[in-house]
Amino acid sequence: MEQTNQNKELLFALLAGVLYSVFGILHIAEGLSINTGIAEVLFISGDILGGACLVIIGTVFLYGSREMTKGVNAGVSFVYVGILLSLVFMAVYILTMGGNLLDSFIVPDDYEGWSAMENFRPGIYLGILPFMGILYWKNRFSLNEILVVREAA
Repeated sequence: MEQTNQNKELLFALLAGVLYSVFGILHIAEGLSINTGIAEVLFISGDILGGACLVIIGTVFLYGSREMTKGVNAGVSFVYVGILLSLVFMAVYILTMGGNLLDSFIVPDDYEGWSAMENFRPGIYLGILPFMGILYWKNRFSLNEILVVREAA
């Protein structure tokens, strides 16, 4: 039973890592004025720094999956950090979108022709996967077996 749960964690980390990395690269490409052809459908804006953040989150997930593949139990820690980062960025994007929506009601002249979907970013819908992951594994992720090796001073 332990092996199947570890395989699910590994698959989750791989899937999240690949998704975040691909969407981050698409963000960066759009920021460099490279037309990907799917940016409008996926709400990807030309945002180089936002894309870099997504790539970093994806890299954390992928590094965790690599460590888990090697049998290093500390790889789960990277998955935790990836989940935390993704949820923080998801919250920031939602708060930004909500702030602009509230501002459009307060100062409607400045937001004429504006839609809340203009602030919708991949970090919002990509964050659903880590949110579901943390709900599913909240009691199953285990750090009990992590070994910490201290070097002699």
